[in-house]
Amino acid sequence: MNVTNLLQTAVFAGLSLLEPQEAFHPESAGRIEDPRVEESSGLAHSRQQPGLWWTHNDSGHTNHIFPMSETGQALGPPVEIEGAVNVDWEDLATDGRGQLWISDLGNNRNRRRNLKVYILDEPLPVDGVFPASVPVKRTLRVRYPDQDAFPPELRNFDSEGIFVRDQILYVLTKHRSDADTKLYRLVDDGGEAEQVLEYIQTFPDIGMVTGAALHPDGKRLAVLTYTGVWLFETDGQTERFLSGRRSNILTAFRAWGQVEGIDWIDNHTLLVSSEQSHLFRIPLEKMTSDEE
Repeated sequence: MNVTNLLQTAVFAGLSLLEPQEAFHPESAGRIEDPRVEESSGLAHSRQQPGLWWTHNDSGHTNHIFPMSETGQALGPPVEIEGAVNVDWEDLATDGRGQLWISDLGNNRNRRRNLKVYILDEPLPVDGVFPASVPVKRTLRVRYPDQDAFPPELRNFDSEGIFVRDQILYVLTKHRSDADTKLYRLVDDGGEAEQVLEYIQTFPDIGMVTGAALHPDGKRLAVLTYTGVWLFETDGQTERFLSGRRSNILTAFRAWGQVEGIDWIDNHTLLVSSEQSHLFRIPLEKMTSDEE
């Protein structure tokens, strides 16, 4: 059985059937060419301008986002986010209102008490020129309902994957004490005080989650790990995104570095970025069908 047939079997059954040596090798989409992107840690496809993508650096870098094409070509200089600090930016997401959400929820040692998510209007070019800076519209200060020690005994309060639906923020955790992930949500109360995330569900044995992307239809969630991509499909109404039909596409990412960013190119294709500036396409139409 060839690799494609193995992948189809895995997707149809909702199981990971591939051994590591048989992992799918993703298609190269190019490289992020802007040398100022030293550790690409998030990826978002604009919903307002086709072909426009955004990425940002990991912790310790400046408060900038970088416009680029699907193949990594720089479309302009970086845009400064006024009123934001890059403590540990780990993901960003778009919504249906022309906004970007930047996750400053990186928490490797689980010690942080200043977790934030920034919301801003997506900067768009005028006559081909992007603005030099855009202000933060809203800063969400958040904490986990089940973390009461900093650091806790179990190091399960890092997050590198967020997504947004109907202006509700969803957060997936990256665990170091087990292989699970937890899904939380936040309905913004509009105030300035710290808000408590609401726990929704746990998904076991997924591995370290490094990115997430909800399709604009609200029904298909792609979750990135170091070893592959999990796909979850729901009715578009439930908030238990990790329930229902699912599949695990074991992917040979490790040869190209540490994958951190993911988003949808179109209905059937995902784009993935690594900290080492590699870009990959995951062509789902080669791996799935309408079979239940």
